[in-house]
Amino acid sequence: MAKRVFFNFLYKAVLFPGVLYLLSVTFPSQLMFENINHWLDVSLLLLVIGLIADEVVLGIYGIYKATLQGTLAIAVIVYLSGWLFPQSKITLLGGIIAGISLGTVELIMHRYIRVNQKKHKRKNS
Repeated sequence: MAKRVFFNFLYKAVLFPGVLYLLSVTFPSQLMFENINHWLDVSLLLLVIGLIADEVVLGIYGIYKATLQGTLAIAVIVYLSGWLFPQSKITLLGGIIAGISLGTVELIMHRYIRVNQKKHKRKNS
């Protein structure tokens, strides 16, 4: 389990800020962070929530429902974070784009985690 959580942490620590940065460069009129702190704070918040949710929610709801819930949560968090940083420009569409993009990244990780959880469960039974 520790190996899975560590791998998930590294995956999210690299891809969440990376994807958010690429989206802000690709869609600057939809997703523009006020400063590096805003971008990193959102990435860190999504990372922490994602690590906890992957271990709790994924086992309860399965890969697709958990990914859909995560996608919606990411979209809302990214969109609402723009309200905390007044110089940012994050539109609803920008939040949705971020949610779908990071949701796709999450789907890949959810498949790995779920397979690993099942193996771990069988091994301990």
